[in-house]
Amino acid sequence: MRITTLSTRRLREKSQPTADPGGARDDISMAMRNVHLASIDLNLLVVLDELLRSHSTVKAARQLGRTQSSVSHALGRLREIFGDPLFVRAGSGLRPTTFAEELEAPLQATLGLVEQLILQSTAIEPARLERTFTISAADFAEVIVLPRLMRRLRLDAPGVNITMQSSGNDVDRAAQAGEIDIALGTSFQPLSGLITQRLFQDHFVCVVRRDNPSFADTITLDEFVAAHHVLVSPRGQPGSFVDNILEPRGLRRRIALRTPHFTAALFAVAQSDLIVTLPSTFVRGTLDLLPLRTLELPIEVPPFSFACVYNAARQKDPAHAWLRAQITAICREIRGEQAGGADL
Repeated sequence: MRITTLSTRRLREKSQPTADPGGARDDISMAMRNVHLASIDLNLLVVLDELLRSHSTVKAARQLGRTQSSVSHALGRLREIFGDPLFVRAGSGLRPTTFAEELEAPLQATLGLVEQLILQSTAIEPARLERTFTISAADFAEVIVLPRLMRRLRLDAPGVNITMQSSGNDVDRAAQAGEIDIALGTSFQPLSGLITQRLFQDHFVCVVRRDNPSFADTITLDEFVAAHHVLVSPRGQPGSFVDNILEPRGLRRRIALRTPHFTAALFAVAQSDLIVTLPSTFVRGTLDLLPLRTLELPIEVPPFSFACVYNAARQKDPAHAWLRAQITAICREIRGEQAGGADL
């Protein structure tokens, strides 16, 4: 959509610090009065929210599944709309202006209201809903999503039950056939009749036992190749993305343990000198439970998308849409924690 440039003089006046706690909300209201909503791509507000969390166009692009240039372009459009720089360069990152900082709370409230509007549009009463949903996922997806989902269901929809299934090699066909309601994971086949919704982006880290004497704070490529690895393969397929990167270099690693379970891999590493490459979001939630530490991979591995897949025939199902909205909101929380958390 085309964006109309604001008349910005009054907005700039508003960008000065004020004792009025509602000042930032007034700024947004003023902006809305000066700009026709139909001329604004509301996805720009999502970009602004990520930038306020991460203070980096690179990190925001990774979280949103976009290129850095597209995020930078969106920031330029936001600057035109609000008549303020919003962010200034500070070292390797970005520092929000006073005006941008004042926008953060009302912006998050606005996006939250949009999410609630979507939930309300499903025209159901969660408290009265009685239904069992079947979700297929690898155990790493269960660990990061399921506890938060069940907490929400116990509070808002106690009549909803969840049945989990391990994601095997036929998960795509099962979703296509309507045998499962939702599949959560990172890699799905583009079968007809399926809808894929990308939820957030993540990256991989190397995990070793906390007191493993073989590695310092970093791991070299030679050390990585020489180590004994755990390979997690939920679908039981041979090879992996790591091996695909090593092979053109004439390198081959030793796979000492192959398992379909991410959690089993962590326990094996915690009690041995094995190492494993796993999603950072999954590992982050286990570092307080197991004697583990993470290392940056010595090879460049592209980030990956965590997504949900479901049958297109269920897109308009109000209860199904409500459940998807809950999962989307949970993954939004996870994205915020990724952007605001310390490095692993």
